[in-house]
Amino acid sequence: MKSSAVPTIDRPRPFAVNELFFSTTESRGIITSGNEVFVRISGYAAGELVGKAHNLVRHPDMPRSAFRLVWDRLKAGQPAAALVKNRAKDGCYYWVVALITPTADGYLSVRFKPTGANLGVIEPLYAQMRAAEVAAEQGGADGEAAMDAGAAVLGAALQAHGWADYEEFMRVLLCGELQSRDAALAQGRLAIVQPLPADAQRRALREPVLKYLADIYRDGLLAYKHLDGLYHRLDQFVALNQTLSSKSAFVNTLTDELRLSSINVALASTRLGGEGESLGVISRHMDETSGEVAHSVHGLVTGINTVSGRLRGVNFNLAASRLQLEMALTFLHELLASDDLSAAWQERCGLIRTLHAAFTATMGQASQALHELEEAVHPLGAIADYLSRHMLTLQVTQVGGLVESTRLSSQGNFHDIFLSIREQIERTHKELAELTNALHQLAGLAVETPGLAREIVQAADRMGQDIATLPAEAVAPVVPVAATKPASPAESAVPAESEMAVAGV
Repeated sequence: MKSSAVPTIDRPRPFAVNELFFSTTESRGIITSGNEVFVRISGYAAGELVGKAHNLVRHPDMPRSAFRLVWDRLKAGQPAAALVKNRAKDGCYYWVVALITPTADGYLSVRFKPTGANLGVIEPLYAQMRAAEVAAEQGGADGEAAMDAGAAVLGAALQAHGWADYEEFMRVLLCGELQSRDAALAQGRLAIVQPLPADAQRRALREPVLKYLADIYRDGLLAYKHLDGLYHRLDQFVALNQTLSSKSAFVNTLTDELRLSSINVALASTRLGGEGESLGVISRHMDETSGEVAHSVHGLVTGINTVSGRLRGVNFNLAASRLQLEMALTFLHELLASDDLSAAWQERCGLIRTLHAAFTATMGQASQALHELEEAVHPLGAIADYLSRHMLTLQVTQVGGLVESTRLSSQGNFHDIFLSIREQIERTHKELAELTNALHQLAGLAVETPGLAREIVQAADRMGQDIATLPAEAVAPVVPVAATKPASPAESAVPAESEMAVAGV
């Protein structure tokens, strides 16, 4: 059935907040596979989906310019996250948060139900983008120009909401929607990742392949336990990042004001001639010190901005890898609960490998990002400590200036100026102390988290070793007990690679 022949019905197609589904496509976007949930929600039979372009489920409300953004990222080898409105076979719609990543043979798309506030922003925005595309087409523009019109609407909306570009919004979208989903799961006492089915061990006696799947699943559960713990530390990262951003901007303003006050005192002291000479020396020293402080604070702000950028990358990669591992475990659980594992076994093995490969690739990027974050944070603590020492120097200098101003025969307003400078120094010192404390906390987390990431990678590697031992056939013959004997090392070796060859997905 062609997408254009499907009626459009303004009614949602229901699915649960704890359901995940995925599909794979080849490089041109032709569907090669999907899990049971995708088949059910789309309303199509599996045979109606495989071999068709993924736009079979595209809803006419979706702006083409949004898909172009996604494809541009994918063709550049980058992941893409988006809110997408799809249309099922019966014409009903269903919104999903989609994470799409390149694979060896094409693309993998993992989807879940949106529950956050983003949908309220995106739905009317998509309507504006689509209207701009239609207006451009009616005005005689070609397809590319029409998509340019939709992209312009999106760009203006992103800037209006404070996002630098789509990549920044994409990161906020995925992390925010997963956080909202987790809250909804907790409220409903639901879970994405399920324990190993209770009857798996019993069934493995007559279906030996279940033992292989159960081993993969157990290692996956261990990886998820570590990853979930690391992922939930993101709240600490995010909170510290917000503190750093606000405090660094405020300290930056305060030090600029402090330097301006020091310069004004230096200029005013020159008008006193010889009487103001000692005050001039003090004010010039204060000017030099405050200038060094201001320069260092500017450098600190630049470093914190770099850390913030790296932190956004860490957040996105950890969120993406967690979602991909959830999808792999969900698919494995589907297989463990299946009544017939022999059906399309080779294809299912290929999908297990695809899901695992996507997870390990993204987790590898997250691990690398954590190392880069650690390297970026480390020097900032030293700068902050250096600034704290200079602030003490400024405090001593300010006291000297206040004392010296009382000795002048004509004090003018120097006394009040130095009192004002003292207030500026105290405020700056207080804010800088809080900034330094946040930096040291962030440095502690940054040092700790790469070790946690290594544990996840090790568990993922064990999953990969288990996957490599998957037999070529789903149902192996059960050997009579009387005929069994201990296996020799050679007999228990991992099957040859040719025995594990799978059909491309």
